[in-house]
Amino acid sequence: MALRIYTLVLLLSGLFSFACSKPFPGGDELILLGLLGKTRYLFVTTSTNTGALGGVSGADLICQNAKNAEVPSLPGSSLEYVALLAASSRVPGGAGWPLFPNTSYYAMNPGQTLIFHTDGSSLPVLPMDNATGIPGAGDYWTGITNTGSGYSSGTNCNNWGSSNFTDDANYGSPGLQTETAFDSGVGFGTTCDTLLRLLCVRN
Repeated sequence: MALRIYTLVLLLSGLFSFACSKPFPGGDELILLGLLGKTRYLFVTTSTNTGALGGVSGADLICQNAKNAEVPSLPGSSLEYVALLAASSRVPGGAGWPLFPNTSYYAMNPGQTLIFHTDGSSLPVLPMDNATGIPGAGDYWTGITNTGSGYSSGTNCNNWGSSNFTDDANYGSPGLQTETAFDSGVGFGTTCDTLLRLLCVRN
């Protein structure tokens, strides 16, 4: 009986050694990378658009095209990048929101720079970690209002489908560490016929 048990232990030991001779058999290195997570980046497009972005999905496509055309060296696939803006289907801290809770967001300019981190509700903590806020060359659409008391959905060019000067939307400005990075008009928007950029984040 003891001999049988000993033999069984040897067999199992051999199988275990064989199965584990490669640290992650079957290409499971990807699982480890997934567990470790990925670094989240952001950028402001150089291309501009009116508020008629084609909805949230159209804004995401603009970010993905801009990732390829404007910042191809930024880590990650273009499909990972989406627009950081508010709409009925993308609510700050709620449904469809592209930021993650308790996560740091970086820019490459040219080195990796921590711009802001989020709280447990997936909202950027202010003032930002970077003294000069989000790097960029011009204002960008957000649809986010933040008058210092918290983030909420503001005006959004009819869910990013209007370029009419009678409609408006909230916008943000780069180089600012406070709520004006997301709501530069502090509760007031700009007309939807204005040409502005987009703030894109790695999802």
